[in-house]
Amino acid sequence: MKVLTIAYFEIKKLFRDWRLIVIIASQPIVIAALVGLISYQSPTDINVGFIDYTPGHYSKMFQEELSKQKDLNLITYSDVDETLIKEGRLRGFIEVNIDDQDLSNASVNILNDPSGRYVAFIAQPEITRAVEEVSKNIAADNLIATAGIRVSDAELNPVKVNVSDATPFELKFFDYYGSAMMVLLIILVVVNLSAISITNERIQGTFERLFVTPYTKSTIIFGKALALFLIGVIVAFIANLSLYLMFHVAFGNVWLIALIDTLVVATSVTLGLMVSSLTYTVVESVQLAMYLFFVSVLTTGVFAPLESTQKTMQLIIKFVPFYYAVDASRRINMLDAGWSQVSANVYILIGSFLTFLVLSIVFLRREAK
Repeated sequence: MKVLTIAYFEIKKLFRDWRLIVIIASQPIVIAALVGLISYQSPTDINVGFIDYTPGHYSKMFQEELSKQKDLNLITYSDVDETLIKEGRLRGFIEVNIDDQDLSNASVNILNDPSGRYVAFIAQPEITRAVEEVSKNIAADNLIATAGIRVSDAELNPVKVNVSDATPFELKFFDYYGSAMMVLLIILVVVNLSAISITNERIQGTFERLFVTPYTKSTIIFGKALALFLIGVIVAFIANLSLYLMFHVAFGNVWLIALIDTLVVATSVTLGLMVSSLTYTVVESVQLAMYLFFVSVLTTGVFAPLESTQKTMQLIIKFVPFYYAVDASRRINMLDAGWSQVSANVYILIGSFLTFLVLSIVFLRREAK
């Protein structure tokens, strides 16, 4: 009977807080919808550079075969420019060297973007199919030209396909996830820690006493943000060190990674403080913080590339700051991208940090519920 009484009052307390009920009830709906939209389709509209070093009948036939399918957007270039891959504008290059006059050295080289390697894997079967179709035509032409003469295996399979990553590193399968985990581990710890910073003081009654002092809302937020930021930097260091020691995860420019992680910490702190400013209880704060964390996980490209996302959802993801953190982290660690290739991501993270900081001050209330 006592157990039932406790259960009754606990349920009554929960339903008294309508904000908490909304947060709890909407989580499975929103997250289920996000998973469905993000895994909406196989990757489409994959931008790939197409380079034809020996224009001719067979190379044109190869391009036409490749253009029949809808997944690849072939963009013609005169030479390989890996900067386009580092900037995220292309998922790779297809180099074609099929000389009509000399088929002995014919080849198709695929230069992959390892930071979006699942997209490249989707494209590769289509490229292979086009190569096989052209090879059949070459073999048929050789049979006609050499009627009555035995055709060699080299003539029947004259085109070789070579696949390699567009990266200076020796990458492992986990590196794709490791670069994302560098960001997600920071968000998980720092957002939750920051989200209870103000509400916890409201519950303890210390927040009201703080407001009878000369301290302004800005001073309070800045002071809390600084303390939480220092803790977050330590968390980021431990997270990266753990990933490196346990899994030897690939690292690119260490200073750029440190900059991205620092901005993720700052953005996570101010996002958490904004949550804490909006909510009234610790339970509300924790629930909303976890809500935002899982939304961030689903919208940062951890489980599916942007190309597999439904079109409207792609636009929504572009407003999620942590998407740019994961994107930059992967390109730095897996492609050795430099400042010029990730500077736009850095500026977006700075803008997000400042936006959340201002909103934290605006939403901060002096009174308790």
